Amino acid sequence: MTSKLVRSMAVAASAAIVLSAFVAAPAEARKKKPKPPSCPAATYAEPATDSTSRPTPEDTVITVTDAATAETPIVVEYEHGAALWSSEPQQPIQEDTKWFPIQVDSASPTKGLFVRLDWAVPSVSDIDLYVWDGASGEENSHSGATNAVPVNAPFVAETGAMGYESISGSPVGDCMNYLIESRAFMTAGEAVTLTIWLGDPAA
Repeated sequence: MTSKLVRSMAVAASAAIVLSAFVAAPAEARKKKPKPPSCPAATYAEPATDSTSRPTPEDTVITVTDAATAETPIVVEYEHGAALWSSEPQQPIQEDTKWFPIQVDSASPTKGLFVRLDWAVPSVSDIDLYVWDGASGEENSHSGATNAVPVNAPFVAETGAMGYESISGSPVGDCMNYLIESRAFMTAGEAVTLTIWLGDPAA
């Protein structure tokens, strides 16, 4: 094999390597390109709550998509410490309020938001559930049953009883932001499960 032929083969091999690098690079770039968010970054107004506690910028925003259903909800486990509120006027004596910022990201312009708090029974703990509109800071919905009572009280349209509070189908909009407030009204401390999902809005 002549030296000229060897050089020609080497040049051809180098050209093939360079060409493959140029072809592969755009493909790799396409693979690594992040998917743009479908909603703008979530922002939150000051909630009109009686709690002295407030959400912080460090709180992780939970994105609630159509994948969050009654069968496959978003589940968050957390602990409430000891807390006690006075009834009249309603204000904290010892407070342990938890905040969960959420953003709805749905293919539908309007969905129903379902939120539920659950803790072990029997229990004398009383924990209230609020959802605040992120844009205005006004209340979107709430559930404040007397949880020490083992049954709900339909004559006052309660949505909870011993061991749970729930909000069912509160109308919410796509790319809208909300604050979930878990307000420990009376407890020596409680492990709580928060579940969140989307469904049909309440009539």
